[in-house]
Amino acid sequence: MIVKNLNKTIDQHTILKNIDFELSENEVVGLVGRNGSGKTTLFRILANHYLPDGGDIMIDQKSIVEHPEVKQEIFFIDEKENFLRTYSLKKIAAFYQLAYPTFDQPLFTDLISKHDFSLKSNYRQLSKGQQGLFQIILAVCSNAKYLLLDEPFDGLDIIIKKEMIGLLMEHLSEHSRTALIASHNLTELENLVDRVLLLKEQTIIKDYRLEEMRETAKKLQLVFKTKKVPTVVKENSKMLDFQGRVVTVVFENFSEELEQAIKEFEPLVYEELPLSLEDLFEANLKSHRKGILK
Repeated sequence: MIVKNLNKTIDQHTILKNIDFELSENEVVGLVGRNGSGKTTLFRILANHYLPDGGDIMIDQKSIVEHPEVKQEIFFIDEKENFLRTYSLKKIAAFYQLAYPTFDQPLFTDLISKHDFSLKSNYRQLSKGQQGLFQIILAVCSNAKYLLLDEPFDGLDIIIKKEMIGLLMEHLSEHSRTALIASHNLTELENLVDRVLLLKEQTIIKDYRLEEMRETAKKLQLVFKTKKVPTVVKENSKMLDFQGRVVTVVFENFSEELEQAIKEFEPLVYEELPLSLEDLFEANLKSHRKGILK
């Protein structure tokens, strides 16, 4: 999937602008942004629930706008606008069997039995965890290449969450499929994804490949002789915390030269800390007070 220069305005408010990224086969990608940053709107456009105001989405060199049939390669349940929630599981399954020509009915039957679902049950009567698990079963059985999952594990207990993650990861790896997952639980997301897209100010500001990021980025805690932080630190890092003379910063492109330049100021403390996805989120997405690094 190739997303090119995507734009969306709703009620004269710009929601998304200049969105560019690609999704490759057999990868799990995280979509991270603050509340209201446009993650759900982006999913709705990718699933062709909303039309973009500009740009395009290409699957196998076909525009999803000009060739609606390629929607069969995308699975997305919009829980906020889920018109099927009043139906029984049997009727919901029948809908997805029609929508996805390669729907795997034997696998669906097996997973429904394995997880003790009754097809006579009404979707609304299921617990939140059961609804989430049923959606993952539909996603897996749809055989769509691209699964768009919007906060799929939000508010679930640890047991059902592990079931959902295990089911999802097993079938993604077996069939070279791709998942784009939005989640506020960054610790959980970090253990699942290969890449992370950071959405801020209506656009994608970062595209991290986590393995590469861990090779080049560092999180340091530094203490200098005075409260004045050297320019080399301010210009090359993003601040996480600043208390007294103790500064905690993230360098996204650390190098031996940068390390040497910092040590020339003879810091009283120079300590490398474990760097997490949450650190990158905070460093890039939170609002920093001007002048905090003096």
